[in-house]
Amino acid sequence: MEQQFDYVVIGAGPGGYSSAIRAAQLGLKTAVVEREHAGGVCLNWGCIPTKALLSSAHLLLRLREQKLGIVTEGLRAELPTIIDRSRAVAARLESGIKSLFKKYGVHFIAGEAKFASEHELEVSGENRQKIRFRNVCIATGARARPLLQLPFSARVWSYRDALLKKELPKSLLVIGGGAIGLEFADFYNCLGSQVVLVEAAAHILPAEDSKVATALRRALEGRGIVFYEGATITAAREDTNKIIVEIEHGGHKKTLEADAALVAIGVVPNTDTLGVEKFGILDERGFVRTDERLATAKPHIYAIGDVVPGKLLAHRAAHQGIFVAELLAGKNPMPPGEIPACIYTSPQVASIGKTEEELRKSGRKFRIGEFPWQASGMALAAAENFGFTRVLCDAETGEILGAQIVGENASELIGQVALAISSELLPQDFLHAVMPHPTLAETVFQAFAVLEGAAVDY
Repeated sequence: MEQQFDYVVIGAGPGGYSSAIRAAQLGLKTAVVEREHAGGVCLNWGCIPTKALLSSAHLLLRLREQKLGIVTEGLRAELPTIIDRSRAVAARLESGIKSLFKKYGVHFIAGEAKFASEHELEVSGENRQKIRFRNVCIATGARARPLLQLPFSARVWSYRDALLKKELPKSLLVIGGGAIGLEFADFYNCLGSQVVLVEAAAHILPAEDSKVATALRRALEGRGIVFYEGATITAAREDTNKIIVEIEHGGHKKTLEADAALVAIGVVPNTDTLGVEKFGILDERGFVRTDERLATAKPHIYAIGDVVPGKLLAHRAAHQGIFVAELLAGKNPMPPGEIPACIYTSPQVASIGKTEEELRKSGRKFRIGEFPWQASGMALAAAENFGFTRVLCDAETGEILGAQIVGENASELIGQVALAISSELLPQDFLHAVMPHPTLAETVFQAFAVLEGAAVDY
């Protein structure tokens, strides 16, 4: 006998589990189908375990730099222990998600889902079954895109491989200068690998302002990471005990060799096994096309997260999932606001809204307020004075259009601007708020003070 549900979510990542739990809270009979682990890539293979790794690496970095007057002898990293700890963190959170499913009555179905019809799924796994639904949400995420010249292997890693290796490579070639490539380049550099990073775009972090990318590159170069920006890979192969990649850079040809390579050149949406081609809801790249309600051309089929074009970020997926659940429950939810993006290197990078380059291209008149962390008492006290906080506002209305922060804990600070944008605050609203002193949070206040010509500390 087929099970029937008001709402079925395919995929139990941040978007999927958030949507399923919220729908169940609101009284919908809800199921979530997951072929691997509750929590999806983010919790098991992405956001969470990488931050566990980076926490260890950055502590090691700070102690080795000896900026704080602490002398350590025999300091070393135990990579197997660091890896095991990150896996334990992921496992604990996966267990927590399953507990939440039980708490709120979400039916967790292990297996791989495929559409049998517009209102029916076939689920393969230990117990093959069919389930019917009134509404469904595709939240299947994405997987690493391979480099055609260099297939994944024991020496050619995806992000999953990089999370599990318990032997430190002497040298590592990172292909791709986005968040994933940079975070792993940072991690392995901290532990002692010789790291070279190749990026095809004009600069790392292609979606960020060049000023932001340049600041991060200089910081990482100062620790020994070598960058080739605007580089084209002309050939690549795996030899017996090394990776060999030939590039063109600045009009010159160069051959790079490394013990291992991490390929981080983007992702492929996980839509190829769903059987949705017949519905006409995919674009030419395999992503799902949706409207402002996150519905597809089939109004009862929704899609969220990394299968939908846009910023492929866990918190975007989670907010989209909650939006769909509340919509189906008869609420009148507000769509997600501006999505902040964070890179958890040392120093961190965080941004939200428009970049300076985007605003210049659009012809919109705007003002910039920028506060260097060298003028921050807390940054100096903590030996974290590399970086800056900058905000961009409409020149006439004062509307906050965007912000970029480079510095430690930037990911914690950008939330101030996210709240301000969603609440339609203005620069002077920041000036009326009293920030505790000394804190890094003051750098956001100070950036708005610079913009308004009211800064007294800079």
